[in-house]
Amino acid sequence: MNSKKIECEDVVQQQHALMMIKGPDNTSSLKCNNPVVVFAHGSSASSSSAWMIRWRNLLANALNAVEVVTFDYPYVKRGRKAAPPPEKLVGFHTEIVRKVAAEYPDHPLVLIGKSMGSKISCMVAAEKDIEVSAVVCLGYPLKATRGGIADEPLLQLTVPIMFVQGGNDSFCPLKLLEVVRNKLKAVNNLHVIENADHSFQIANKYLQSIGMTLKEAEESAAEAVAVFVSQMTSEKQLTGWPLQACSGSIFPEHVLMIEACVEDDAADKQKNQRIKSQPRMKKISSAKQKQPTQNTRKRKSSERILKNKLRKSVYDKDGRGLTVDKPVCIDD
Repeated sequence: MNSKKIECEDVVQQQHALMMIKGPDNTSSLKCNNPVVVFAHGSSASSSSAWMIRWRNLLANALNAVEVVTFDYPYVKRGRKAAPPPEKLVGFHTEIVRKVAAEYPDHPLVLIGKSMGSKISCMVAAEKDIEVSAVVCLGYPLKATRGGIADEPLLQLTVPIMFVQGGNDSFCPLKLLEVVRNKLKAVNNLHVIENADHSFQIANKYLQSIGMTLKEAEESAAEAVAVFVSQMTSEKQLTGWPLQACSGSIFPEHVLMIEACVEDDAADKQKNQRIKSQPRMKKISSAKQKQPTQNTRKRKSSERILKNKLRKSVYDKDGRGLTVDKPVCIDD
């Protein structure tokens, strides 16, 4: 794995450097859907900490990333231990993201952060001129320091978001996170590292009881992140629509739009057309061509089967992954 440093104007002014870690050495295997990652550190550890270095390598390998970019916020280089409010770091973080996005315009941009860095990543992703494919929060600090709930950055997001949380993380109780996730506009997912704390540390006694090492637990989490990012970036490239959770529905909005075409009379006029950017719609049209003489009742029965198939390949608004326990209903 190779590494290099690049500089941007704001970073130079404050004597900062971006550390860019390359993914696979075989660059010929990289494709346009390989993501570029901007990885932000937490409030109490810099980008050169052992934790950040370990996770930077985990993410680079799991995501097959073109680059994983890490950096230090200005207060770190100034020797200050206490971080300023996240709002004061958004501008600096945003400029770094713009620099990376400009260098890799053809690759999905993924923002990942540890604790405070994940919160700021959410703020940056909500900026109007920043096009992000997904946000990944490693230990999101949901409980504010003064007893409040730091959910505002999450509620503003419309891009897919994934949480990787320790099961014993006092900064983000899972029950509280579930309440917040139900309010989110964006498609979201959760991976829990059982019995882990805010920094994913797990007691040796528990690890021995389940026959697992800490390395294996973290690698499993990194692989879960890779699966989520791959699915979200693929959906976006195929459909061209933003992935958003819809109120009162278990499907992302673009899936509902595709299904609506089945019942639309106008779809009959387009059934012989090939629609490259909407492969699911193409499958629906093909099903109608095979059985053009079916009556309305039988066609609705096939639609029920189709919807049952569709629900297995999307994330619901609660982020429960590839399967949905709720029944699928069709209005007669």
